[in-house]
Amino acid sequence: MIFRDSPSHLFRRLLLVLFLAALGTSTAQAQLKDARFGLGFNTLLSAENGFGMGFRGRLSTPINADLSFAGLTGFILGGRDDATWVLDPQASLIVTLPGVEKAPYLLMGIGAYLDPSDSGDTLTGPTLHLGLGWVKPLRESVLFYEIDPALIIGETKVSAAIPFRIGVIF
Repeated sequence: MIFRDSPSHLFRRLLLVLFLAALGTSTAQAQLKDARFGLGFNTLLSAENGFGMGFRGRLSTPINADLSFAGLTGFILGGRDDATWVLDPQASLIVTLPGVEKAPYLLMGIGAYLDPSDSGDTLTGPTLHLGLGWVKPLRESVLFYEIDPALIIGETKVSAAIPFRIGVIF
């Protein structure tokens, strides 16, 4: 049977299969035992959609790898009827720079910029990102804030998005 899905559907399925395969490896399972979870507030400035606000989930493992998941941003400043919603999951390599109180880090990786409503109004496709962040230790948690510009590679055009995130890793 031939797939009659659009390229964006196929891309979403490919990302899901790769994510599940990564979770299935024994190395990934061992790393997930020591993983830390976080939740943050996400603002996003997009050349395509303007300014949006949302939430960001985060899963970090001790080898400085980072997987941000369930990033949901809503471009709601035009009102509820004209709102656009975007999912922007990403996998990042994090390199921590020397620091004591506020440890800066570089993050780079790949991800996706997806419109869950599939309305066709929003640019969707894979992303490449390179950003800068800082962490501040709290008692048992860590406060993070980061800026992580991304290049969105659509079917017929390329666009940019600049998210700013702040949150806590537990």
